[in-house]
Amino acid sequence: MRSILIFSLLGAMACEQDTTLSHVADIYGQGEGAISGRVCDPDAYVWLEGASIYTHIIDSSGELRDVRETLSDADGNWKLENMADGVYTVYIQYGSTTLDMFDAKVENGRETEVENGSCESSADVEVAVVTGDFDDFDEVLKEAGIGGAHEVDGQTGAELLQFLLNPDEMSGYDAIFFAGGHLEDGIFYSIDGSDAADVELVIANLKEYVTKGGVLFASDWSYDVIEETWPSQIDFLGDGSPDSAQVGEPGLYECDIKNNGLADELGNEQVKMDLDLDAWPVVDSVADEVKVILASDVTWRQGMDTDVEKSSPILVEFESGKGKVVFTPFRMSANLDGQRLKVVKWILDRELAE
Repeated sequence: MRSILIFSLLGAMACEQDTTLSHVADIYGQGEGAISGRVCDPDAYVWLEGASIYTHIIDSSGELRDVRETLSDADGNWKLENMADGVYTVYIQYGSTTLDMFDAKVENGRETEVENGSCESSADVEVAVVTGDFDDFDEVLKEAGIGGAHEVDGQTGAELLQFLLNPDEMSGYDAIFFAGGHLEDGIFYSIDGSDAADVELVIANLKEYVTKGGVLFASDWSYDVIEETWPSQIDFLGDGSPDSAQVGEPGLYECDIKNNGLADELGNEQVKMDLDLDAWPVVDSVADEVKVILASDVTWRQGMDTDVEKSSPILVEFESGKGKVVFTPFRMSANLDGQRLKVVKWILDRELAE
């Protein structure tokens, strides 16, 4: 009888203790409130997926009772849910690196939204954008945190020619971006010989701009700028006549990453890039001094026939004097998500931060 009585008392005490712990959990661990926010990759300036966000649930005696944790989604958003009222220290970690630590207060069972700030580079550069039909460099530069670009209307021959014939104006910009689909005749190609002097001067000014330290970016159909100005650096498919290299088939191409820094940034040796134009310029080969950053086997079409160009360069750069030239056959604005966005931001930071 005594042993049974002792067992019953212990059982009662255990039940009472469980109730107390449950009550503590209700106060410090469970509630209707939440803490939410967004996390940015401080190096690549993209909203970060897969970051670990957590906080410790501490009771009134200072003991750890639980850990509330979550992961950021593809857009960097996160939310710690079922939070009781109180002040919490929130940690944001990615891999072994602690990105942020701050206190957040939950009140009246409501959601507390943490001030996110911006996810933009602090790059202080002056850029000019030659507009065209295809690439949208305004969107690209916005993603990179670069604002205030000067636009040159690439579809109005007079404005574009005036800009390229003025080396003093060009020298005021750290970088000039050429979006594919701008005018070329009478600017990069002579129409009837009467404009040959202007074409020659445009090419000379571009060479001088880069030689003195400027950075020139050209994408998709603006490849003619490079082919006419630095013809020995990149050999495009075709016979060298206007638009003859624009034979690439659209698709999502698996690219080999040839640069160790970019591979480390992405944590991978390959990345898929979207070449979405119906026809885009295919690179056949490059000079020894040209650095290939991305390359892929690509399909190209001539009439009804198709062929494959093995290890065709998809992203390249080369130096000329104190400056650099960067070319991509893909539209940068078509590659502003996930790993592709990291590629775009990486190349912009790489060239503009130097």
